[in-house]
Amino acid sequence: MPEGRLLGLALLLISSIATADDAVPDNASSLTDWFDSVYIQVGYGTHWNDSDDYTGTPLLGGIEAAHNDRHRIGIALFNNSFGQFSQYYYYGYKWQMPFIAESAYVKLSGGLIHGYKDEYEDRLPFNHSGWAPVIIPSLGWKHGRLGFDLAILGDAGLMFSVGYDAWQR
Repeated sequence: MPEGRLLGLALLLISSIATADDAVPDNASSLTDWFDSVYIQVGYGTHWNDSDDYTGTPLLGGIEAAHNDRHRIGIALFNNSFGQFSQYYYYGYKWQMPFIAESAYVKLSGGLIHGYKDEYEDRLPFNHSGWAPVIIPSLGWKHGRLGFDLAILGDAGLMFSVGYDAWQR
């Protein structure tokens, strides 16, 4: 399947999941009316173990659109541990944890990563032609428009990020 079709299929799946619980209102003039906020984030990753193949600390930039502060779709752009430009297209869901702290939450996202290619293709399970499905759990804290996340990247390591609601309805 060509990469464009795979990406289109992933985005269609993400949008259908995102609207499953909360349909776009009849008075919405566009899909952007469905979103309540847009969250911009930057971060960096660290590994559980070191490797000579790693070319430096993976840096991340991302944008996430949220609905009802629970459903979210997003894209993260980063150079992976091997210096390859990569992207993560995802749908996520956030659960507040008021029993720990008013601003604490758990987030689970799932989607497709693209960019682990050539000799590093086997570093992600189920990778085919640079595309692989992934699920990423994270813990976070958000107060007002500012947030911090700690994502667990399986047996590879952790991703720390800071974000800001650049737009809110």
